[in-house]
Amino acid sequence: MAADWWAAMGAAERVRTLADWGLQELVDSEAHERQRLDAQSVADGAEREAALAAARERAELAKAEKENQLVELNATTLVSMLGALDALVEGLVPAARDFLIEHLSRRMIDEARSLEPQAAAQLDDETSQAFLQHVRGFVAEQLGTSDAVPQGTGAKRWESVLKHAGLQVAASRPIPDDLDTALNEMVQLRHVLTHRAGRVDDRALVKAASLPYADGDLVRISREDYRRYSAALWTYGEEIIHRVMGDLAPAPSLEEWRQNYTLNA
Repeated sequence: MAADWWAAMGAAERVRTLADWGLQELVDSEAHERQRLDAQSVADGAEREAALAAARERAELAKAEKENQLVELNATTLVSMLGALDALVEGLVPAARDFLIEHLSRRMIDEARSLEPQAAAQLDDETSQAFLQHVRGFVAEQLGTSDAVPQGTGAKRWESVLKHAGLQVAASRPIPDDLDTALNEMVQLRHVLTHRAGRVDDRALVKAASLPYADGDLVRISREDYRRYSAALWTYGEEIIHRVMGDLAPAPSLEEWRQNYTLNA
């Protein structure tokens, strides 16, 4: 599940990067086309002028998109990345919950055996298994539902699900307020982009008052916005994986999360 998350995040950003590089190539369309025509010895005339005119049109379209800072591509990439985070939590929690139930149940039974060794020695296999099953049920009940899905805003969208596997935020690594704000904004922008044709409404502004939009504005995610939101998603996803894997997965810097965006994003 962690590998799938990394792959999905990487794929989303790779497509965006290739599109960005492709735009730069299109910006230089006229120069490329002139070189091609010269290499093919195409003389001045209608054919050459038509080819150069078409190249100039491609270049102008590319320049306009670059000047527009790839706002649509930024948006679709971030929606994909947020979906990858949802998928990570939805897939991770049931598996981690089952593991935790088994671990805690057997630990409780071991503690009970150490406290009452004589009574434990008198239990046959069938009774021991029935007792283990009872303890599993008790632990599962304490952890809560196993079919919760991410919903809500900010980090609590995922924390409310992670708690059912004992993976909720630790007191020693609280989520910074500005990181939570960025996650909250991104969740609301995702709703606007996927359900409201990209036009901000009052529902989004009520749930994310920090958004720099007015009711009715179209979402325009600049390069700077993209770096901020992508850094938030990368950092929070890496933090979840660190909770699961401990020292086997590097702990992201929560304080410097804004720097955790892909180079040249």
